[in-house]
Amino acid sequence: MSLVKQNQSTVKVVSETGLSHNTLNRRERRHASRQKAKTAKKPDLSVLLKEMPPYVARNFPRFRELTGYSPRTMANMDALGQTTGIKRIMLGNTVAYERESLVHWLENRSWVIS
Repeated sequence: MSLVKQNQSTVKVVSETGLSHNTLNRRERRHASRQKAKTAKKPDLSVLLKEMPPYVARNFPRFRELTGYSPRTMANMDALGQTTGIKRIMLGNTVAYERESLVHWLENRSWVIS
């Protein structure tokens, strides 16, 4: 059952949980996307193991081409703790990722569309 709240000139439909339908739909879509990612077929990115050096630095010239992420995005994800599955080392002033754990992390974050 939904309630209708009227605030001056706008009418807002609110569910039993107190969330508007827009918020609820956004949450449902996000949840559905996560469920789809869990059940979707994972790609085989083992070909990257042959293309990458043992440790891939963020300033590696083909980093974006091989991973699909810019080095700056990876740095931001590191800061947010979203790359905890990747082993990394410092090479001078540059962060480098271990090849095998980077490819495994990429496989876990990807799924086959069709």
